Amino acid sequence: MKILLTGGAGFIGSQMAKALLGQGDEVVVFDNVPEPELLEPVRGRITYVRGDAGSEADMYRAVVTSGADAVMHLAAIMGGPSEEDPPAALQVNFRSTQIILDACAAVGIRKVFYMSSSAVYRQDAPEPVPDDGPLGPSNIYGLSKMASELLCCWYARTHGIDCRGLRPTWVWGPHRSRGMTTLYTNGLIDRFLAGGPVRITNPEEKGDWIYVHDLVRAALLVWNAPAASRRFYTACGELLTVRQVAEAARKVFPHVAVTYAEGAASSNPYAVDFDDSPLRTEFGFRPEFTIERAIRDYARAKGAV
Repeated sequence: MKILLTGGAGFIGSQMAKALLGQGDEVVVFDNVPEPELLEPVRGRITYVRGDAGSEADMYRAVVTSGADAVMHLAAIMGGPSEEDPPAALQVNFRSTQIILDACAAVGIRKVFYMSSSAVYRQDAPEPVPDDGPLGPSNIYGLSKMASELLCCWYARTHGIDCRGLRPTWVWGPHRSRGMTTLYTNGLIDRFLAGGPVRITNPEEKGDWIYVHDLVRAALLVWNAPAASRRFYTACGELLTVRQVAEAARKVFPHVAVTYAEGAASSNPYAVDFDDSPLRTEFGFRPEFTIERAIRDYARAKGAV
């Protein structure tokens, strides 16, 4: 299958591109990175199209000229930058989705994967939040993801496009550099890699950590299945406090000194505990990376061990 992968030069997209190649697909990557360093290991095996997901012309042209059989749409502006520039976030995160779906309908592409987010749920939703839990984003990023999901559902009903996607929790792993939870995830582990000392001001901050390799595997399980019972599935890893992650990191880096501040309030704008049983039951998904294994893999990827 020939797949157009938007955002394919980024943190998740570059891993997705490698995984798609690994299963024998032909991959056309669309991204705005001048030199896609994360794709260097597979640069000779992909077609790279440079363009702006915020440009309707670039986005439409990429779909209709790619010759793709399907589209995986991962391009997005993350949470923090979305709050700083809502019009740009809505243009890239929502309008690009509409352009892709419209172009797919025009050229007869009938399979689309959309990477959504657990940010679509209400922050105060009863936990663990199920897939059919109440939607009600607390920020522009979540709103743009929710709107794109609804658009996918509309195009599925009216144009017969098989739209599927995931709502991942806190995704982390090598090369992540953006997003509201980066400080808690990659930022925390990077302080251990730097040798410390590490002072943690939010030890009881809780979130569900899913390692990027587990997320890509979950996405392909949904993508490759002959059919799916729903459009979007929550994808979880491990529900952990920052303290628990730090203690796991200390097992990998026992020489690093760690201190904790007590009583800090949570600043996470999202719900934290989710029920991803539909993904597990229907597709057999189970995370392969415990937090300690993920930390060790991350350290190896960064050349630290």
